[in-house]
Amino acid sequence: MIQVENNTINTHGIINNKDYICLGSKHKGQYISKHSILFVEAYENYAWLYLNDNTKLLSSKPIGYYEDLLASDGFTRIHRSYLINISHLKLYERKYRLVHLRGAITLPVSHRKTHTFSKYLQSA
Repeated sequence: MIQVENNTINTHGIINNKDYICLGSKHKGQYISKHSILFVEAYENYAWLYLNDNTKLLSSKPIGYYEDLLASDGFTRIHRSYLINISHLKLYERKYRLVHLRGAITLPVSHRKTHTFSKYLQSA
């Protein structure tokens, strides 16, 4: 590994900094941009990451791991099963507790998260 200021460049020339996360192992993992993630869906003890290019990737980490990792990057938990990227939010229907994301994706907001999510949107 080569240290360049606050960024780390691995042998494949991929930058691993605050804008990217690694899925898989450190040496054979896939690096993806945090901004390209639309939402994360829980799947038992795994998580599906849905990207803005209509691909989805399976991770061996649970959704709680991504909630902690991405909280400071504009991601918020709207449901026990969903963590969304606020930058891809198009519409929030409070009456029906639905979130509409880019690409015609509609996700439910849980009853328990409605108040917290509404406060989050007002402060953002």
